[in-house]
Amino acid sequence: MTDKTKGIVFNIQRYSIHDGAGIRTLVFLKGCPLRCVWCCNPESQKSEPELGFIESRCVGDSTCGAPCLSVCPLKAIHLNGQGKPSIDRKTCDACGKCADVCRKDALRIVGREMTVDEVMAEAEKDRAFYRRSGGGITIGGGEPLAQHVFTAELLEAAQEAYLHTAMETSGHAPWNHLEAVLKHVDLLHYDLKHMDPARHRDLTGRSNELIVSNLKRVLSVKAPQDVIIRIPVIPGCNDSVENIRETARFVAELGFKQTELVPYHRLGVSKYSQYGMVYPLAEFDTAPQADLDALRKMVEASGLMEMTGSI
Repeated sequence: MTDKTKGIVFNIQRYSIHDGAGIRTLVFLKGCPLRCVWCCNPESQKSEPELGFIESRCVGDSTCGAPCLSVCPLKAIHLNGQGKPSIDRKTCDACGKCADVCRKDALRIVGREMTVDEVMAEAEKDRAFYRRSGGGITIGGGEPLAQHVFTAELLEAAQEAYLHTAMETSGHAPWNHLEAVLKHVDLLHYDLKHMDPARHRDLTGRSNELIVSNLKRVLSVKAPQDVIIRIPVIPGCNDSVENIRETARFVAELGFKQTELVPYHRLGVSKYSQYGMVYPLAEFDTAPQADLDALRKMVEASGLMEMTGSI
């Protein structure tokens, strides 16, 4: 392992009580091979840093003078009819000069290069909480396996520091990348979004064949009690009784003992406009609790231990 290895991190969230046992530090890495239509972290999709614009924070050129326009070397920023920045995303290279002069933090660069040591220094700040609660560090994204070398070295460093480690993954990566990372994962959260390859491609941009293939090999490295299969429940996408039943049956037959139905939510909707994106499921809402309860009972009947969670 080398402390020179760097990754692109877009958020480090402290004091989390989800995504693993106890109080945890969540490290979110940029880059993902999937484009799930319900993605709640659109800023995680691209692998490189990018410019975000929170329009509600912007006071307009009449108040601040719009210094962001004059400092942009590529002239990628123009003013709209309200005197606020309009960003040409095809031209912008996320140099960050406009964010440096923004007085209200309306413009900001999301994603920064960090070394393993730098991330560990952040995690170490909460060691006392980990010790008391049985917590640790969780790597998410994006897709951590899109930065598999950095992820493996970060998790190895955490284990060497006697911290509990967890990782959230879609499983869409070469098996040798996943296998190398699993050596340093104490608890694995593995997403299974849809059992039908064609429908999976419609919903995420990729078939599920690699994901399913990798899942079949996970128990050659990890014990069943160290893996939680997560099924996001997305209304109108994968929440049919047939799909949930087939998913639960498949997981049980492989020998996994824990699963988690993850209810759909809309907490990430407002972030799409910050990156010049349109949210694909604007008309969808969270499923009624009665529907979720019925699906949970069905999964429990498959012999898997049901857990609760949210995304």
